[in-house]
Amino acid sequence: MPVQEPSTIPENLPEPKLLPPVEVDEMLTKIKHSHGFYYQVMNLEVWALVETLDGLFPGAWGQFMTNRQVAVKQFLQRDPNCAVTSNNSGKDAETAGSEED
Repeated sequence: MPVQEPSTIPENLPEPKLLPPVEVDEMLTKIKHSHGFYYQVMNLEVWALVETLDGLFPGAWGQFMTNRQVAVKQFLQRDPNCAVTSNNSGKDAETAGSEED
């Protein structure tokens, strides 16, 4: 988008209509609930996949998690800058920042 010259911008722009604070708070609450619901649905889908996988191939999920732990440890040894910081303590390098607060 090209930058307009100050002389081409009208001086008498209408005031923007702001939402009342209560309505903004309600919208933020709805968004937070929607975000939480999204993660609950994702967790349910992952659980269903894990149950199906373990039903078809017993022990497959446990082996996957063991391999994942080894891979994360190897990754952290190669790149020490991804180690746990105060901002993401308790989370591994793959999931840091991806979970709801």
